[in-house]
Amino acid sequence: MRLESLTSDRISDFVRRNLLLVAEILLCIVIYIGNRYGYQRDQVMAERLRRELVDLEYQTLNTTSDVSAKSKPSYIEKIVTTNGSGLVIATEPAYDLGE
Repeated sequence: MRLESLTSDRISDFVRRNLLLVAEILLCIVIYIGNRYGYQRDQVMAERLRRELVDLEYQTLNTTSDVSAKSKPSYIEKIVTTNGSGLVIATEPAYDLGE
């Protein structure tokens, strides 16, 4: 019984003397875990944004390709002649630059 009492007194005395140190260690552990969680969350967000950026770049490339194909003079001529809108394609330049 005396050994248990002596051991428990020594442990409680040690904890009392080093309470600030134990509190600092626990605080450091909590801060470390919080920072680690925040870092991982930011990394996941960055990776998701990178994938979204690549998807948007491909969409932009596809849209640009479609627009340039639809704005070619041959495509416009085909639409004008197919729809029969009464428009006539000019065979002469709009301005005579020679005079």
